[in-house]
Amino acid sequence: MTFTDPSAGAVTASLAQLRDWGTVWDTYDPAAHGVRRMPRFYTAGRHENWWGSTVQLTALLNLAKEHGIPVAWVAPAETLRRLASAPAGHDDKLAVLTADEGDVQDLCRLKLDECTDEWLTGEVEAGEKAVAAWADGHREAAASLAVAGVEQMLHNLTQIPRGRGAHGRLQQAGTKEPNSYLPKSQYVLAPLNAFYTQYEPSKGHPLPETLSRHAVVHHLPLSHMTPGHCIIAVMLLVSIIRESQEHYEGIRDDLLMQASD
Repeated sequence: MTFTDPSAGAVTASLAQLRDWGTVWDTYDPAAHGVRRMPRFYTAGRHENWWGSTVQLTALLNLAKEHGIPVAWVAPAETLRRLASAPAGHDDKLAVLTADEGDVQDLCRLKLDECTDEWLTGEVEAGEKAVAAWADGHREAAASLAVAGVEQMLHNLTQIPRGRGAHGRLQQAGTKEPNSYLPKSQYVLAPLNAFYTQYEPSKGHPLPETLSRHAVVHHLPLSHMTPGHCIIAVMLLVSIIRESQEHYEGIRDDLLMQASD
């Protein structure tokens, strides 16, 4: 079995080419095709951690949107492969994260090290403390810090203002379908569909199966703070910090271009 990069030799790429090349890139399997360098245009439409996972975009979206698992930036390719091939039950997905906890933790540290923008100094520090607590075995403390710390960054990224109905709009931000040409940004937000699941026991709501911001912030049922959910919470924090780094780099590049005009 061979793998041929359709973008080999290209120095420019159209949106249509990026879309079509992506369907081929998604089939790359290091075990079958050997180690290959990531194509230069790969990260225009894909996240770097997807390279070599062989997981299709629809499966990645299902993991993020339905299970609340951050698939952008912080899940190793092999973990994504195992998540996609695991049985459909939520507990089965959590079992994969728990088994791969060390590898996920290492990638989270690496992504935080890449976040150097001065606009993110406090957020990165919070992320580092959450990962340190996680590494020390204090998963619940790490998850609580992560859930509390991620929300303002979500408002910043989505440009959804705080106020009445904001949580519903954040959840809706996680339901949008990815752009077929440059889909990767929506995968960062897709976990919000599950993360903002409503939970009000006084209204008879059952405890959500997936990690729920409302359950953690307002009620903190320890039965909800499973090892898998705690891992997801820190993954979400780090993925949003890393996406914010990307976002701010884009803003700074735009400002430099405007200044040079």
